[in-house]
Amino acid sequence: MKTSLHFLLTTCILFLSISVFSQSNKPTVAKEPAWITKNVIDYNATSLDKHATDGYMDISYEKQVNLAEQSRYYRLSKKIVSQAGIQNGSEISIPFDPTYEKLSFHSIHIIRKGEILDRLQLSKIKILHQEEELTNFIYNGNLNAVLILEDVRKGDIIEYSYTRKGFNPIFKNKYTDVYNTEFSFPEYQIYFKLIVPQGRAMNIKNLNETLQPVISTLNGQQVYEWKKNNVMPLALQDYSPSWYDPYAQIQISEYNSWKEVNDWAMELFPAKKTFSPELQKKITEIKNSFSGDADRTKAALQFVQDDIRYMGIEIGENSHKPADLSKVMAQRFGDCKEKSYLLCCMLNAMNIEASPVLINTDSKKSIHNFLPASTDFDHVTVRVKLDDVYYWFDPTIAYQRGDIKNIFYPDYQAGLVIAENTSSLTSIDFRNINNVDITEYFKVTSMSGTGSLLVTSVFQGAAADDIRNEFNNSSITELMTGDKKFYTVYYDDIIADSLTYTDNDSTGIFTTTEYYSIPNFWTIDKNKGTKFSISPFMINSIVVRPKEKDRKMPFTLTYPVKYKEDIVVDLPQDWKVTDDETHLKNNSFTYDSKFFCNYNHVHLQTRYENFKDHVSVEDSKEYFRDINKYDDIGSFELSLGNDTITSNNSSHSSNKNIFVPILIVGLIVGGAVWRSQKGRK
Repeated sequence: MKTSLHFLLTTCILFLSISVFSQSNKPTVAKEPAWITKNVIDYNATSLDKHATDGYMDISYEKQVNLAEQSRYYRLSKKIVSQAGIQNGSEISIPFDPTYEKLSFHSIHIIRKGEILDRLQLSKIKILHQEEELTNFIYNGNLNAVLILEDVRKGDIIEYSYTRKGFNPIFKNKYTDVYNTEFSFPEYQIYFKLIVPQGRAMNIKNLNETLQPVISTLNGQQVYEWKKNNVMPLALQDYSPSWYDPYAQIQISEYNSWKEVNDWAMELFPAKKTFSPELQKKITEIKNSFSGDADRTKAALQFVQDDIRYMGIEIGENSHKPADLSKVMAQRFGDCKEKSYLLCCMLNAMNIEASPVLINTDSKKSIHNFLPASTDFDHVTVRVKLDDVYYWFDPTIAYQRGDIKNIFYPDYQAGLVIAENTSSLTSIDFRNINNVDITEYFKVTSMSGTGSLLVTSVFQGAAADDIRNEFNNSSITELMTGDKKFYTVYYDDIIADSLTYTDNDSTGIFTTTEYYSIPNFWTIDKNKGTKFSISPFMINSIVVRPKEKDRKMPFTLTYPVKYKEDIVVDLPQDWKVTDDETHLKNNSFTYDSKFFCNYNHVHLQTRYENFKDHVSVEDSKEYFRDINKYDDIGSFELSLGNDTITSNNSSHSSNKNIFVPILIVGLIVGGAVWRSQKGRK
């Protein structure tokens, strides 16, 4: 995709401004703060070394926070236990935000056989712009102070300490944090300290943790301390849902209620009374072009989704505060909070009730277990009231079409609606619309020659949004190449001939038509003769198969998903097969298939639907039992050159003459969903 000149200029100006600004905000060397606690570290501990990952062992992690000083002090120690650890553990990288933070190093040591080697040389610390969210079009201006340590050897202990001074002013001096006390790797010592000035009170909540703080008073300030030793690693099982977090943690929040969080957010999203001429013109245009609130809402939503591209410059306070709407309109881009705020203001100006909604896209409804905090959210969407009914929209999803009542909204499950009377989280009902209806028509021109494939796919809801977005962001050639790769898994020499589509704005239904040539329709197998395989190809791609079947944790499913896939093989002569039907249903999914032959047409009709976004531990055995059945019956082979016909059910066997197809069990290729384990600090 071509990048616009405006985009390039914006990016260059952004990085230039960060670069110039950061020249006066380079890290410094300073003494350790007087207010910290100096802990004794046992460098000789070895009991957890066998659990070390990446070739090094985490010995200690300290985080000490002084609210009055707005400072966070860190001290970390790790031991290199193998040659791999030299590669993986010899880099020190400290992130900081130069718009409000000052980074100071106190020490960088290599401890080798009891000797302390000083490695703190400011001139060797490089400041890098590592925008980790660039691929998501998010620019936060964060810098990384990076030091590549030299002469690191197996057995060395690397220890360093630093302080980040300054809190983001957007939070108005209200403190929130999460102290993680369990990881996917072992840790010998963990220490947290929090110093709270007189007159300020902290709410503390443990999740999966029993550790309680030691509380004391120093110079009129309250001091909280947590210590934990010999922490074993906790590994997530594969396919763990994003909202499932079994790791121990301690939540800290100065907010006493969700109402306080709402009141803070109300200042970020104020009711807008005046608009720039450009924005006012657009509002008037929509208001005059459409008579009903539903149509006006749809028009405003499509404008924000399609004409305001997604890109966020989230530097300093703009991490949470949207840019001025006149600026958003002029530059024609914004992130989730800016696009949502723009939509709300446009609708409110047309006397349509609309409110921003703070969302946690990973934790979803698990946020109900959290302490109220301004940092609990990572996304903003919109709630609209039409004829006394609430509708939910995500302005960051581009190219949504169809009736306003059926526009897809992701399964976010819960959110904080920013409105005057909000005092709690709101549960969000889910519109389960993600339907795919596929017909794959194989035409066999001769018993020894070529064949063709016609694929017609009808998408609704989330599926239509996804495919429409692909067609708006990729060329037909790119899309054909990707589709061909999908079928190449099954047919090596398949050729993509053409791809066309239709898009119905009023219904939101998106239809694609694909044509393929298959030069060598039949393949030769020494044991099975001439054969051709068919399978519910698309369904195969979304069936989830975790490797770890002894579940102690839930696993995610593709959701919502409702697939109908019909396959027809048009043969040059009449065939006979043993009819077969399969019906699987459990608490997680349902699958139905029907295999039959009508003269020279072989049919495989399949239906698949997931009922929820995960499989619980209790339902996992049932799930794997039925998936195993699915694997045994999901794929079929039409074979020539043998004199028997075999059904999936062994009771359906009979002798037939030569050139009668054989039904044989095949292998299904499944999809994969993965969430990273909680990583190193």
